[in-house]
Amino acid sequence: MVTLASPPFPWPSLRPAQQQALAYQSGPLGIAAVPGSGKTFILELLISDLILNRGIPPERIGVFTYMRSARGNLINRINQRLQQAGYPNRFTQAFTLHSLSLRVLREAPALQEELSILEQYEQERLLGRLCRAWLNRHAQLWEPLIPTDGNPQKVADNRVRFRRGFQQMVQAVISTAKNLRLPPEAIPADSGGYLAWAAPIYASYQAELQRLGKLDYDDLAWQAVEWIERSPQLRQQVQNWYDYLLEDEAQDSSPLQEELLRLLSQRSGNLVRVGDPNQSIMSTFTTAEPRLFRAFCQAHPQLILTESSRSAPQIIALANRLVDWVNREHPLPVLRSALAPQHIQLAGAGAENPPYSEGSVVFQLVPGPPEKELQQVALQAVQATQAFPEHTVAILVTTNEMGAKVLNYLQGIGAERVLDLLRNNPSQRRVLLQLKGVINLFAVPTAPGRLAAAVEQLADWAGIPRAELEPMLTWIRASLPERLLFPSLGEAPVLPDIPSWQKLATLLRTLAGWLRAGRAPWAEVLNLVVQSLYRKPEELFIGRYVIDQLEQTLGSLPETDWQEIAQEFQLILDHRLNNLPSEILTFNPEPGSITVTTLHRSKGLEWDQVFIPQLSAYEFPTQHGERRLGLAFLEDVDLQAEALAQLRRLKGDSNSQADSATEQAFWDLAGERLRLLYVGITRSKRQLTLSVSSHSRFGKEQSPSLLFRVLRSESAAS
Repeated sequence: MVTLASPPFPWPSLRPAQQQALAYQSGPLGIAAVPGSGKTFILELLISDLILNRGIPPERIGVFTYMRSARGNLINRINQRLQQAGYPNRFTQAFTLHSLSLRVLREAPALQEELSILEQYEQERLLGRLCRAWLNRHAQLWEPLIPTDGNPQKVADNRVRFRRGFQQMVQAVISTAKNLRLPPEAIPADSGGYLAWAAPIYASYQAELQRLGKLDYDDLAWQAVEWIERSPQLRQQVQNWYDYLLEDEAQDSSPLQEELLRLLSQRSGNLVRVGDPNQSIMSTFTTAEPRLFRAFCQAHPQLILTESSRSAPQIIALANRLVDWVNREHPLPVLRSALAPQHIQLAGAGAENPPYSEGSVVFQLVPGPPEKELQQVALQAVQATQAFPEHTVAILVTTNEMGAKVLNYLQGIGAERVLDLLRNNPSQRRVLLQLKGVINLFAVPTAPGRLAAAVEQLADWAGIPRAELEPMLTWIRASLPERLLFPSLGEAPVLPDIPSWQKLATLLRTLAGWLRAGRAPWAEVLNLVVQSLYRKPEELFIGRYVIDQLEQTLGSLPETDWQEIAQEFQLILDHRLNNLPSEILTFNPEPGSITVTTLHRSKGLEWDQVFIPQLSAYEFPTQHGERRLGLAFLEDVDLQAEALAQLRRLKGDSNSQADSATEQAFWDLAGERLRLLYVGITRSKRQLTLSVSSHSRFGKEQSPSLLFRVLRSESAAS
């Protein structure tokens, strides 16, 4: 049973519910936090309070975070508080599921040898090979799904799309099966549907892992749980690690994640889980199970942080109307529980929301196809930055393909300061492109183009204004690199005596120093480059990640050729970048900028003005006929949703009354889209525009989503 008490001293500027959360003493506790209510802040404060005011040693507190970036951010914030209070020790006990599982396995009595982990890019290569082999052998099964309309190029494009979607489905099936603790042999050969297609690949994949002596990341959690369950010695050991366990983003918990936390907290009983059930939007992409956190909150004491200072009153009212309509009036009763019945409240005194006069909600039905709608949204976003240069603006889309079209339209109308957050964080890519420029120069140091490319990538780091860069690059391309980098070997170049060119001279000397160090083992050289370029922990993480990935593939021998390193680095840039969390580098949109990203990637971010296009019945369905799933034709096939629904039904974890996996797949997708729209609405601080086109991309008339129609009518009536 949870125990609450008054905090030893009042923390300033705390809302009533936050004060109640800070009063936690012991036992299990669920903290449900609405968007903008200070979820991470209260978690940081509670851990700091346990250490500073209650005398709990930092090493006796364990924190689980969903993303590595969140782990680093939380640790830094806690340690800043400890340092300000003059506390002598640092807090370090924050883990992701994989790092915590790895720590457990390293303590397992029979696993004293070093564990070999299959990295994600290795997994992609292995699965790619296995999937291609299966598809080549079973073309008669999937080729009929490819539409044939007499256009050879479209048929070829559809084949590529299908193959890509097929591999994503297989990867999701394998990950979900492991989280449900289902080995390949537990999936019946006659399971049917897409699961029957993925099952033999899962078996081949596991056989290959065993041959290589490797575990993938899902194996880590599975084995950690099983070792704790079957080894009393290990169970006692790991349960003595912590007196308090806390979890962030608990709405994204997977079955294995929840089980591991339950086992670790069994001795003390002190488990605090913080999240927002209405922001669980990862279930069709990951192993997250939205119902787990809600079930925990229903079974244990719960606090709800309802006050939010993020959005104007109109935005908050719209989000609350969506929650109410889903709970009371959704046409499918099974989906009336897709959103938890919790309202967002305006913040109290001292943390005011944007005023009503600055808020607005606009609904637009655009005549024509989606392309016309996206063009209009792009133009309106540019106009918004011109009318409100102090505002940040975002266009949130459902798919990367839709976002790519928006980016093209923005480029076509000459939009400036556009941030592409579709597949990776801009800061993340900047770090990788800088390293690419340096590595490519190391590979061919006598090529003027390579030197110019390295200077271009490092110009911002060197303080060279972009407006003055082009003449420098032209000069470098027309010169001998050895003369510029090593003037002592010949006549020194004469550079203009102006600050920007002197900064170029400094940069050239830095590059020359790195090249001189190139005789050392390559990993040492790259470590030198990373340490010279970066100071922020998240940037250093990216640099070390690159070196680690290169070492795993190439080894660390000094004779490794730099050209080979450059080629392998390009693979990291092309493929493994998607495996890095987009949140690993802090993203702070600047006033006057337009961010283009997906609704999924927008979680945790906020902008002054938000545009959400394509609220069609297909993208946000509420009835079965609006988005068919199953073995029909390519446009209606959702391989992953149906295969995962089959898998969960096989385990008995679907917790529904669906007559088929196809029906369950629709419920899963439609429920997640409800939460996705909720997330999109609550990203906006001041102005929100929801739109839909009158026709589909096939030229047929389409209906706006029932969600669009209901919210528009209720907004007009209020």
